[in-house]
Amino acid sequence: MARTVVWYQGTVTPRAWLLLSWIVVGAAMLVVHAVVLFQVFSGEKLPKKHRWWALLPVVAPVLAWIEGRRAAPIAWVGVLLTYLVLRALEGI
Repeated sequence: MARTVVWYQGTVTPRAWLLLSWIVVGAAMLVVHAVVLFQVFSGEKLPKKHRWWALLPVVAPVLAWIEGRRAAPIAWVGVLLTYLVLRALEGI
């Protein structure tokens, strides 16, 4: 006799999707910020005393851009815009 496992019956509310989206975007932001920090601290264009400014989240992509890195700062801004759009959807 075959057994079926039912994990969930019902519908997922829009608020639950929004919460799940925030979790995914937050995790993406942590990963992208860690990559940007690595790029800034391993770079050679900036003096060492200026690299510590990268610990501030808003300054990190700017310093990575100055270092000549392009992909990670663009991804950082993309994740930030996604977060802001999700926050705007919260009010709808």
